[in-house]
Amino acid sequence: MKNKISFLVFCVFIFLLSAGCTRINPGADDKAQFVTPDGIIISGKYVPPKTSDKLTFILLHGLASAKGEWEGFEKKLEARGYGYFAYDLRGHAGSCKTNNSQEISISQFTTAGPGSQWERMVTDINSAIKYLRYKGIAKNKVGLIGASLGANVALVYASKNEFIPIAVLLSPGWNYAGIETNEAIKNYGARPIALGASPGDAYAYSTATQMTMVANQLKGNAYFFEGAQARHGVQLFDAQGVFESKLLDWLDKTVKEPEL
Repeated sequence: MKNKISFLVFCVFIFLLSAGCTRINPGADDKAQFVTPDGIIISGKYVPPKTSDKLTFILLHGLASAKGEWEGFEKKLEARGYGYFAYDLRGHAGSCKTNNSQEISISQFTTAGPGSQWERMVTDINSAIKYLRYKGIAKNKVGLIGASLGANVALVYASKNEFIPIAVLLSPGWNYAGIETNEAIKNYGARPIALGASPGDAYAYSTATQMTMVANQLKGNAYFFEGAQARHGVQLFDAQGVFESKLLDWLDKTVKEPEL
């Protein structure tokens, strides 16, 4: 009888141990992947935060680009203790296959608006957050940083999901590939948001400055960072690192606020 009880205790221990390993895998992953509800295999790179109180940022790249555009900025985020999950948007770079081996590409994304492949880039963030939860990151510890098209994707998602505590938009537009942001900036509310654009990048600059004004008029917490020349998206990150340093200093200061 005693041996049977000991065996049962051992089995329960092994079950709990294996269940825990299945639920949480906190380490970094250079070949992170998740599959969207419609079967797109999304490829990315994940680095955890240094401490549990630090945020993890989902990094969303621009049109016809890839997660690699964040490489320099990733290192600076990591140096400040933040985690990050950069992935190739559907139809880009390493995210061009389905789980039944079909090829997809943005060249096939010929329609925009509701139900389109472009709009699904927004809902793909749900799957990215599930991946981060598997890594032990609570959803209210996930911020969004997007560039160009990725900025619109980030804003629309954050406007519909209040658990996202903070967002950064580099060169957003009122409409990129049918992803419209006019209502999204109004619905974002009082959560902190940073926007960046360069004067020579007329459309993005006009959008970002107007968004900042709209957000603050609605009792928001928006801050605008001006880039140089006509730099767009991650090109706002200058060689001297001035733009990044200002943005990261703002993040450090802002995420220390009690509500975050």
